[in-house]
Amino acid sequence: MDEIQQRWLWALSAPMAALNPGAGYDDPAFCDDAYINLEHSWGIDTRQELFGMLRGMTDDGHAKHLSDGYLAWQRCLPSEWPTLLERLAPRERILHEFASRTFDSCGAGGILSWDYGRMGFLLRCGVRNKWIDLVESQWLHSRLAVRAQFHYDSWMAYYHGFLIGRAFWCCQNKSDDALAFELDRQGQTAHNLLITRGLEQNIPQFLPDLPWHMDIDPPPRPASLKEFDWS
Repeated sequence: MDEIQQRWLWALSAPMAALNPGAGYDDPAFCDDAYINLEHSWGIDTRQELFGMLRGMTDDGHAKHLSDGYLAWQRCLPSEWPTLLERLAPRERILHEFASRTFDSCGAGGILSWDYGRMGFLLRCGVRNKWIDLVESQWLHSRLAVRAQFHYDSWMAYYHGFLIGRAFWCCQNKSDDALAFELDRQGQTAHNLLITRGLEQNIPQFLPDLPWHMDIDPPPRPASLKEFDWS
């Protein structure tokens, strides 16, 4: 895999680099730290725990909570949308309305990139922590790339999906009464502003030669990943 394709793969987790000043946007091991402690924040301290998180979160992560809303917004006629909302429970109505307001930014992919971007981050941390090697990371990243390119049409839609997903994640435990208000204010929170400003500052340097629809030529699946049943 050539250097440009590798940088494309690392760009999947660029919002996580923006969230962690000092991290390298194109560093395959995320940053220069000798070890990245993921036990407290992620419950990950071994190769098997990394694979467990990757398997569970990539295709069954936070995006599933908004997927019905994004799908309904695409399929409903304008005249049908109010009727649909009236039939929903209060919390689902709020989430559907949130999906309708954010669809133009992220497209049909919704907030899948929130899950993909963080899994890319974990894979890069896994290289740093020596749970996986670089070739294993490249192959696993290539599986994220297939998904991302299928669901999104551009880097901007992908990154917007990440930010919208983070907004949802920050509010997922709020009460029904507070949920709509909290979702609306997420764009001005410190961490989301940090990501936005970091991306705005660094996109001119790391994206110009990385077209979204780049062909990714991954290495053969390493024999060492036979234990990990994933496609």
